[in-house]
Amino acid sequence: MAKLRDYLPYLILLGVFILLAWLVFLNPVLAADTAVSGFIQDISLPGFDGFMEFISCLGSFPVWIIPPGAAVIWLWCKGYRLQSVICALVPGIAALLGYIFKWLIDRPRPGSLEDGGTSFPSGHTAYALACYGVIFFIIPKFIHRPVFRFILRLLCLVPVVFMGISRVYLNAHWPSDVLGAYLLSGAVLGIGLTYLKHKLTKGVNHA
Repeated sequence: MAKLRDYLPYLILLGVFILLAWLVFLNPVLAADTAVSGFIQDISLPGFDGFMEFISCLGSFPVWIIPPGAAVIWLWCKGYRLQSVICALVPGIAALLGYIFKWLIDRPRPGSLEDGGTSFPSGHTAYALACYGVIFFIIPKFIHRPVFRFILRLLCLVPVVFMGISRVYLNAHWPSDVLGAYLLSGAVLGIGLTYLKHKLTKGVNHA
């Protein structure tokens, strides 16, 4: 079994997330949120609106489930059963925890075209990091051509980096919602990859 210190960085991330959740629960509107939101929403670049809407769609159901679903099936068929299970569990656990905290915190959205729903943490951002993050770290290990590996990782980074910005830009979330999503999914992703690394070191490659 992996030692606690191997998971410690990700447990710290989870602890910071819980502290942020508590702060948001006590103060639904933070001064930093309004300042950062204003800065992001003032961005004016050709085609930026369409790009932000496209990126945001990548975190919507059922679109967000396609990349990890394809990765799970591909890995399973190739015989990498443990990697396949991790690819399924990381997004699934991140999504479940995100919904639980949305219900617990019950923070109103800043106001958008989206009807209803709660704001903390950003589900789209959490899914993006969990889904595309797990592909970024696992799949390229089985792609031997450097160019293809580079392209795949670059494609994974685009939604991971820009999803949070898009959600704030579209006024669907506060910046602290995005930060919380990165912390939560980062913790889940880190724990999942650490567990996978430990199992592979022990020579285990089955679910």
